[in-house]
Amino acid sequence: MESNIIQNMDFNVNGNRLWNDLMALGKIGSGEDRGVTRTSFDQDDIKARKFLLNLLEQADLDPYMDEAGNIFGQIYGKNPEMPAILIGSHIDTVNSGGRFDGAMGVLMGVEVLRTMKEKGIKPDRTVKVVSFTDEEGARFDYAFVGSTALSGTIGAEKLKKDLASAVDGNGISYLEAMKSASLEGGYFSRINPDLLEQAQLRKNELKAYIEVHIEQGKVLESKNLGVGIVSGISGGEWAEVTISGEAGHAGTIGMAERKDALTAVGECLLAIEKIARESNGSVATVGKLDVKPGSGNVIPGRVDFTIDVRDISDKRRENTITKIYDSIREIAANRGLSCVIRPVQSVSSVMSSSMVIEAIQAALQEIDYPIHELPSGAAHDAMVMGELTEIGMIFVRSRDGISHHPEEWSSFEDVALGCEVLYRTTVRLL
Repeated sequence: MESNIIQNMDFNVNGNRLWNDLMALGKIGSGEDRGVTRTSFDQDDIKARKFLLNLLEQADLDPYMDEAGNIFGQIYGKNPEMPAILIGSHIDTVNSGGRFDGAMGVLMGVEVLRTMKEKGIKPDRTVKVVSFTDEEGARFDYAFVGSTALSGTIGAEKLKKDLASAVDGNGISYLEAMKSASLEGGYFSRINPDLLEQAQLRKNELKAYIEVHIEQGKVLESKNLGVGIVSGISGGEWAEVTISGEAGHAGTIGMAERKDALTAVGECLLAIEKIARESNGSVATVGKLDVKPGSGNVIPGRVDFTIDVRDISDKRRENTITKIYDSIREIAANRGLSCVIRPVQSVSSVMSSSMVIEAIQAALQEIDYPIHELPSGAAHDAMVMGELTEIGMIFVRSRDGISHHPEEWSSFEDVALGCEVLYRTTVRLL
């Protein structure tokens, strides 16, 4: 049934052009394992930004970059005072990630605006595409920088302080990386971490934000559907934890006298898993461990690790986090160790706007395609933008549910379908 729908559909967007752009962008930062690494303001991120800016220039979409490094293209509305429609995602990746996560949504936005210009559509309100700075947080362990600056969710001064303290593995701060990128000149010269408040939009400037993203799960695949409507996005809290004990010689200190930070962390990991399992909805992940001194014949004296807790219910997530933090402190105290928990970032869950959902539903009905709604367990810029405007998301099927991995893949047909639905949704929202 689905293949017949696709074959018989009268597409407005140019699927081949979109696919070629997606594959070309995917080559930037590609490694030997075919994984893509473009972390915020590294050299491959700079190259990808230049690729996107060139694409926007070629499409006559009046590109610009704001103080936070967000990249925009636009079609001006006949009534510029009307709140704009914003389409977007991000082009940064995790380390050795895939070609579709984020980048697909940005390039779909470009294709929608190109198609509108080619069709001679002159909207009443302005339509923009945005590529947000650093959604993933892979380099500095601080995510959603661009959407946070644009929405003003934590305030510019707080964001500046956070970025000043966020450093990469080489000790370079986020602010230093931004200032270095500004030296590229041209569009990049507008990047200015000292003026992040100027990137913030007012609530009356946007009517809606729409994002298309790969599902990163197997729900659509199990339903044999190429696209679906996101009903809401789970909120998340991210923290860093340090457990400190005493380093010592592995052969001379008896088991009873040891203050081993790593064995304490092992107990913490099992406690975190147990608490999340018993929450009936929260998920918790420890994705990074740093053991010091890090020698095979030395008892670990300090371990730093990260915590990532997510849930569609903010109340349940907060309860899970409280239990996790209390458990870590108790484990450390029982072993005579010190413990420091540093919350890094917290974002509330958000439900998709009924206005945007209805527009997506209408777009699907136009092409006689099945409507299926599903929640997002992964975080997206749309979650942050929900503090500023009405939001909605379209998911595109992920093969085997794989994401953040070189094998991440969505088919040509599904990508083209997702873009066509985005185009029809955008036109309706105008």
